[in-house]
Amino acid sequence: MSGSARLVLLVGAPRSGTTWLQTMLGAHPDVATPQETDLFSRFLQPLHDSWTREVRGGPDGWAKRRYKGLHSVLTDEEFIAIGRSMLETVTDRATALKPGATVVVEKTPSHSTCAPAIAAFAPDAIVVHLVRDGRDAAASMLAAGRSWGGWWAPRTTARAAAVWAQHVLGARDCAAGNPYLELRYEELRADGPVALRRVFEHCRIATTPAECAELLDSFTLDRMAAGDGSIVIGGAFAGIAGERSEPAGFFGAGGSGGWRDGWTAEDRLTFDAVAGDLLVDLGYEADRTWAGTEATRRRFARRVMRRRRRAEFLGRLGARGAALERGLP
Repeated sequence: MSGSARLVLLVGAPRSGTTWLQTMLGAHPDVATPQETDLFSRFLQPLHDSWTREVRGGPDGWAKRRYKGLHSVLTDEEFIAIGRSMLETVTDRATALKPGATVVVEKTPSHSTCAPAIAAFAPDAIVVHLVRDGRDAAASMLAAGRSWGGWWAPRTTARAAAVWAQHVLGARDCAAGNPYLELRYEELRADGPVALRRVFEHCRIATTPAECAELLDSFTLDRMAAGDGSIVIGGAFAGIAGERSEPAGFFGAGGSGGWRDGWTAEDRLTFDAVAGDLLVDLGYEADRTWAGTEATRRRFARRVMRRRRRAEFLGRLGARGAALERGLP
């Protein structure tokens, strides 16, 4: 990027503590951190997908579809320059929201799934990936779906597990092309000053252990829920948003292992069926017996498969299938 600000992309699955970490980073005088921009997920990744889709199939595909599209007027380098120009503009505007800032920390969870666009348009961006136990993240997503986050949050354990896995695996793809740090949420909770300083060092920002400890004391979840924060808002929302505040209930208890309190045996088996392997791969469990015995997991998997086949069969029947589902003749 031609701009002077250094870009840090803070990624992770929803409800993994990214807002908490973002706020602590943003309190540093060198850091400006805006509200979630969706820049990659809503704009640059779709743009990148369209560009790559246009040349699918190689020379034979191009000839079959005719030599049409943006590739008929732009080279790869010119296209990448367009995307980078948009990124530079956004980064510059974010920097201007906090005079003296030299680093922009952009936190949008959905950017976790945008590794191709990040590598193409922001190859020098520093990536920080905050990982939380998927069961706690899923339980928090489900709680959000029942309250303030009903417009976006998943409503089933299966969907919440899939969202968590998709974001974790997608964010890990960023390690192939960008300076990448993976940090556990639980580590930040248990050994905060040391873990937080690791993040600052990865972002090439000078701090002391005492400063990191002070940030953790200043930005407890209780204080953040009361409105304390460092996230800045400008653009079209300047003068409208006022003092930044998240919806009531946005900040949860922030603990670890809380999923155990409300999860049924079926919740455990469902999460395990969707994302159990990843949970073990990350070291949150030694094996998959936390969800049930092998025989129990196999029976559950067969039951899920029967449900899926039934749903596919009814779907093929159309209106008649819907009537059968409702128990009508």
